[in-house]
Amino acid sequence: MQFLTTILMSVLLWWPGSGVAQRDWEPLPPPFCGELSEADCQLLIDSQELMRTVSSFQMSISMQTGVRGVPSIADEDLTFDMHANAILHTDPELSEKMRQLILAAGVEDDSEALADSYEKMVEILLQFYETAAMDLQMQMALPQALLDTIEQEGEVPLLDQFAIEMRLLDGYMYINMDRLAEGSPELRAQLERERLNGWIGFDLVSQMRSDLLRSPANTDESLRLGMGLGRLISDEAIRRLLDPYVIVERLDDRQHDGEQVAVFRTSLDFARLASRPDFSRLLRLLVDYAGELSGEAVNEQEVGMALLAFQMFANLLARSSQFEMLQAIGIDTPYLYQQTLSIRLDLSGLLAVLALAGEELPAELRGAKPIFTLKIDYGYSDFDTAPPVEKPAGAKIIPLDSLDQETINLIS
Repeated sequence: MQFLTTILMSVLLWWPGSGVAQRDWEPLPPPFCGELSEADCQLLIDSQELMRTVSSFQMSISMQTGVRGVPSIADEDLTFDMHANAILHTDPELSEKMRQLILAAGVEDDSEALADSYEKMVEILLQFYETAAMDLQMQMALPQALLDTIEQEGEVPLLDQFAIEMRLLDGYMYINMDRLAEGSPELRAQLERERLNGWIGFDLVSQMRSDLLRSPANTDESLRLGMGLGRLISDEAIRRLLDPYVIVERLDDRQHDGEQVAVFRTSLDFARLASRPDFSRLLRLLVDYAGELSGEAVNEQEVGMALLAFQMFANLLARSSQFEMLQAIGIDTPYLYQQTLSIRLDLSGLLAVLALAGEELPAELRGAKPIFTLKIDYGYSDFDTAPPVEKPAGAKIIPLDSLDQETINLIS
């Protein structure tokens, strides 16, 4: 269950309802505004502040990522699809307290102070999931190339498509095992042997408490990662370095479910960034952060070589890369209604350099011109008016301490 705990800890980094209605907290880092007018920039700021106060909403996510341009493999065999719909209820004040602790812990050098911050963060995290409510329905389609690799390595066969239906309420996680097993007689038989059918529930918060308090602060990688990302997003030096290369434009306004929305496009001029000294400074800051997170001494010679190599690879990737975000924000009430993240990377230059360096490439990649793409569409609605989440009828509560490790792994 440690894996599930790590995932749930990471959720706080992207959870939209992440603040408080009162304005007695530290302000969030300002959004990048580029050359927007003062009024347009203020709309982005107002939206960011308003979204901090949201305590319930409905959300949809559609994600597709993959690689195309490998002649011997069909594009669809290298594509991962995920679609999800969710109802979410949170206590925004707990989210904000967690963020403030993450930022404060980042400046702690004393191990005793760090341990104290860790214990406080654990308690707030547990309170967050004890009071949060979620109803999630998700469908995923795995790439055939991945399924073939897993089968060749003798791992447990996976379905190419499967669905997950789960709810979180009062600190308990509920999973619809029948929905999970649809389309797989083998999985259904295995679940029935373990009497894991219909809706099952388990005490998630108690399990998280056990997992988190068993991990000392200086070795808990998931927490250190969360702290590092939180600080990274807010670091003024990094934001100053990136600011000249972030382009923000206001596109044509449009209608969204009867609301007039302003559409903003934010993109990164990675090609220009990678060719400037600012990129080396940015990499150095990131290396310093990584060193702080790992707690290990930095070998300057190794760092220098790694930075040089990364700079070269970045220049190759930057020539035809794309990093773009679209946002649709209400004009009358600046809720964030839609957000789209798009990334495109041409990997052919990287493969060419590896081949020239004498690296043995897999047969499928010889002569290939692979392009990696990622697109994630988010939709938000019913702000502070989302339907309630209810306990599934007939759900069976399963004490995790009564199960063997194999069954726990199956549930996880």
